[in-house]
Amino acid sequence: MYVYLLHFNKPINPNRPAQHYLGFTKDLDERIREHRKGKGARLTQVATHRGISFKVAEVWKGDRCLEKQLKRQKNSRRFCPICNSNLLKKANI
Repeated sequence: MYVYLLHFNKPINPNRPAQHYLGFTKDLDERIREHRKGKGARLTQVATHRGISFKVAEVWKGDRCLEKQLKRQKNSRRFCPICNSNLLKKANI
């Protein structure tokens, strides 16, 4: 079982700058294929419809308990190596 973090290449909605999706699955490859087809989570459906691409930013071995624990923190950006890498580049670190 896996918990995964998707990073969208741009915000889904300019008024709400969400750029991440945290999910849980037993079959990661199949779940990502579903997301790319615009199936599954509503956020990935909207992103696909708007032509917004995504990358799998992070994967953890874990169950729904881990997914809920991470979602409760309400700050997926801090778990995202793509965002953290970009922040370091902007700061010239």
